Amino acid sequence: MNFQSTKALLQKINIIIFRFVIIPILLWGLLSIPELYYASNYSEILKEFNKSFINHNFQFVFILIGGLAWINYFFKNASRFIFPLILFVLFMIRFIDIGLKQTFQISFSPIVFRSTSLDSILIAFNLFGMELLIISLIGVLGSIAVYFLMDRGFHKSKTSIITIVLFLLLAVRSTYILYNERYYAFENIPSYLLVKELLEFQDSLKQKRITISDVEVQNLNKIGIGPQLPDLSVLNTYVQKRNIAILYLESFNTNYTKKGGSHFKDLTPNIDLFIEKSVLFSNYFNAVTPTHNSIFSSWCGIFPELHDNYVRENPDYTKSLTCFSDILNSLGYTQKFFFGHGSWYAGITLFLKNHSYEQVTELSDIEKEFPEWKKDKHGWGIQDTDLSRYLIRQVEQLENNQPFNIGVFYINTHPPFFVAPDCPKYMSDNLHLQSIHCVDHAVGMVLRTLKKRGLMVNTVVVVVGDTPGKDLEKGQSLPNNKTLLAIYSPDLKPGINETFSYSPDLGPTILEAMGIPVLQIQSGHSILSSRMDFPTLVAPEYSVVDGEYRSGGRCSFEEMEMQKIGIIQDDVTDCERRRIFQYLSQWLQIQNSKRTLTMD
Repeated sequence: MNFQSTKALLQKINIIIFRFVIIPILLWGLLSIPELYYASNYSEILKEFNKSFINHNFQFVFILIGGLAWINYFFKNASRFIFPLILFVLFMIRFIDIGLKQTFQISFSPIVFRSTSLDSILIAFNLFGMELLIISLIGVLGSIAVYFLMDRGFHKSKTSIITIVLFLLLAVRSTYILYNERYYAFENIPSYLLVKELLEFQDSLKQKRITISDVEVQNLNKIGIGPQLPDLSVLNTYVQKRNIAILYLESFNTNYTKKGGSHFKDLTPNIDLFIEKSVLFSNYFNAVTPTHNSIFSSWCGIFPELHDNYVRENPDYTKSLTCFSDILNSLGYTQKFFFGHGSWYAGITLFLKNHSYEQVTELSDIEKEFPEWKKDKHGWGIQDTDLSRYLIRQVEQLENNQPFNIGVFYINTHPPFFVAPDCPKYMSDNLHLQSIHCVDHAVGMVLRTLKKRGLMVNTVVVVVGDTPGKDLEKGQSLPNNKTLLAIYSPDLKPGINETFSYSPDLGPTILEAMGIPVLQIQSGHSILSSRMDFPTLVAPEYSVVDGEYRSGGRCSFEEMEMQKIGIIQDDVTDCERRRIFQYLSQWLQIQNSKRTLTMD
């Protein structure tokens, strides 16, 4: 073999190595940068880059090359734009997935899609603008570089055609492998997960009127989820009017507290002291998420799964319903709610004003009164300790306007977690633990004020989480979990109430703790009484039967139409669950339409 033929052979070997080894590894490396970032900062390299991740992503790379190489070969001009764009989009999808996991401990899901709007995107840029800019720049440069190398590797030649055919065969093989492993492959391929969840989310949005039988309605009533308008005739005999103070805590689990099972010593000393004199509802779950849906559910006894803009686009939402605060309004309560962030977001301000709150104060209002608090504010709003100072001033003014209903929403425990400069430092450097300890301090400021001013003798105090936070014991976040609920009332004996309950039950439970005998609001029951008769809980994403939590799955709209709601004893099927909440959604629409007809 002469020199020329040897050189030609080596060139062919180099081309084969470049096409079948170098290009796949470079593409795999580019798409793995987000995972490397996550593993380096928040996990472990070997844990994240396990055999499954490496294998699935190489299969995905072969599908990409097999699909894109022939486009680059036959449509070179178009591919100069299409190929880098596809790579950039895939790269950004992976970083968004990492951002969701790091910040909220969830990935692409209906919760994320419902919370995605222009406002939420602007908030993300406000919080992580510089990081997003750097990530985008890396993605653009990396995508262009990989395209340039692939373009060089697949220049027009006879061997290129053969290579493209081989990659197409590899792509078919990889597609077959990923299809067979589809039930867990999506965990390693965020773009696959995104498409899968989006398709299921689109199916969940299908709306078509269904008709359920009288037998099905009876079966719903047997588990207490059939909606009943509150009986207001009992208000005629109500005399004693206790004040109510509701302290909402962002993403706060029951097991952050000592009695709730916390393994972290003195994490919540002020809330622990409060719980000692209160009733702790140890099996209280959130029924829906995120915050706005949880508040709407708690006030009106319903199960909303609304996107962020829904209430602002439909300003009369739930106006037809008599909810918790409407009942207090009919009894002459002064009602005010205070937020240290922008409660206009997701229509919370509008909802509360629609339900008889005369004043809803949010970030912009507080900053006008106390501009000096801006210097310590974080990405979501003012510090929780400053919010407590503001609330304390309001409590002092409200003493002459009893009975009152005041609410406050603390947000420092919202990911990525914040700690006020005047909060006592917790013994751990973990930022999440620090933020929990800080919120506890802010809550303690208010509780001490109520006690100091002698208001506790005639005030019911509620400390409640809106949705679950990260489970500190399991090291993960669950969208549905046991959420803190503790209620102090002069009329309640302190202790632990183990009744299984969820957010629609909050309104009637508070009312009964105040001595107001309205035990049911729509699908919500007082945990102190009527919920005990209905221990089975059914929520849009889970059920609790015989004290056992069971996560739900998916049921297509077409399958749901053919399903009937049976007697729910041992479990509820996914199609029964979807049919139940399709019916409840229709019921709410009917109530709203009745109001419209009455107004007309």
